[in-house]
Amino acid sequence: MDGEVTEPVPERRWLPTSFRTRIMLSAVALAGVVTVLAGLGIQLVLEVTASRDIERVLEDRADAVVTVVRSGSDDGSLVPEDGLDPGVALYDGRARLLSGSLPAAARPKGPDLARDALADGGTRTLELGEDVRLRVVPLTTESGKRAVVVVSEDLAPYERSEVYAFVTTTILGVLLIGLTALLARRITSQALAPVTRMAERAEEWSEHDLGHRFAMGPPTNELAALGATLDHLLDRVAHAIRSEQRLTSELAHELRTPLTTIQGSADLALLRGVDDPATREDLEQVAASARELAEVVTTLLDLARDVQADGSCHVADLREGIRGLVPDGVALDDRTGTSRARIAAPRALVLRALAPLVENAARHATSRVTVTATDAADAVLVTVADDGPGMDEATRAALFRPGASSSGGTGLGLAISRRVARSLGGDVLLDDTGDAGRRGAVFALRLPLL
Repeated sequence: MDGEVTEPVPERRWLPTSFRTRIMLSAVALAGVVTVLAGLGIQLVLEVTASRDIERVLEDRADAVVTVVRSGSDDGSLVPEDGLDPGVALYDGRARLLSGSLPAAARPKGPDLARDALADGGTRTLELGEDVRLRVVPLTTESGKRAVVVVSEDLAPYERSEVYAFVTTTILGVLLIGLTALLARRITSQALAPVTRMAERAEEWSEHDLGHRFAMGPPTNELAALGATLDHLLDRVAHAIRSEQRLTSELAHELRTPLTTIQGSADLALLRGVDDPATREDLEQVAASARELAEVVTTLLDLARDVQADGSCHVADLREGIRGLVPDGVALDDRTGTSRARIAAPRALVLRALAPLVENAARHATSRVTVTATDAADAVLVTVADDGPGMDEATRAALFRPGASSSGGTGLGLAISRRVARSLGGDVLLDDTGDAGRRGAVFALRLPLL
């Protein structure tokens, strides 16, 4: 509900709040995904390519050995005269090693592989663990002798190449992500610099600065177009505010003269003396009401004249004025003594914002009005509470509406209090955050610190 203090919704601290940070993190995340996919693709290509190269090497070496064995078997010997290269073994028809040697991991398996190849007569390729790949080729010479050639290839160099490629890809990926983050930060900083300047300018303005504009220049880009649109909007807002100020000033001037006449006539009649007690009481009420309305008119005139809130005061400077607002029949519990806040507004304007709250609390209180001041980082919160019956929902809905009153008053006090507070950069709110069993109403006046 408008004008009520509500519990703040807890923020998700792990979510980035800056638009610039979100863009940078999105760019970094995209670069990270691209880097991971590229690294996986490179590793897959290297693995497939290395496997094909190993197969080709094994096939070429095995074919060369088979050719040499067959060509050298004319003299009855299966073993080539020049011997066999390392990693190549030749087995006879009984799976006995004739020549050559295999890596240590493959030696125990050599006779069994030769026996299986002799049995089924098929060529096969297999890996022993992650270090050696073998190609087993059975053959029959022109003289009818059977043999088996086993060729091995060490996989360690290929594995090292893949590791080197992975490390290189990782380093390049980290550099790419870092470069992307720097570029994204630089680009977003340059792109959003006009927005930052607009925010800084708007932060310095107040409702009294109706002539200020962003002045981003011709709408040559999206941000300049946004600035031009906001300037047009500010023009319309300024026109509406000035129209309201003129109307308020004219109405206040029209009201001041008859109010002065009414108050003067009542005071003059009281000075002449009135014998009838009821008539005297009526004249005193007329004079008091006229004086109260005169103060309202004065406040409206000050607001209509766009009075600047130059000066400052401490919360302690308000205590005497607060006491004067509470009648004798109501106790005042002043708890503002602990505040050391210095308010960025003159004492007179602060009391004009605070007076309707205290007077309203005193009017509805059963016996006590409590005023408390709480210092915050950039503002002071002055709360005014009474121990009266409180208010119903219908009263809450129209609480700050001008002319709305549940006690027969003018209905302008709370509305003017909020308007004065907002002109000072603060606000007036109905505080509903207290205990459920608390009686009465609590209003909070928030004012900026100097």
